[in-house]
Amino acid sequence: MKLENATITLSVKAGKDGRLFGSVRPGDVADAVQAQGVGSLDKRKVEVPATIKTVGDHEATVRLREDITAVISLQVVAAK
Repeated sequence: MKLENATITLSVKAGKDGRLFGSVRPGDVADAVQAQGVGSLDKRKVEVPATIKTVGDHEATVRLREDITAVISLQVVAAK
């Protein structure tokens, strides 16, 4: 499966209003990619453009090489 075609789901602790307790960090994205069997990423190569503090759909950029980047879709859901 290609990285750009995958939607990476992150389950994060959140309040009733959809706000996260903390935020989604690049390390969280790298761990979720590996856990879903899409591949392994170095957390230093993951760029989260804005601080993710709410559940919903977001995007992150992965710098695969100096001249190659991939945009991945993130689906942040509240942990049960």
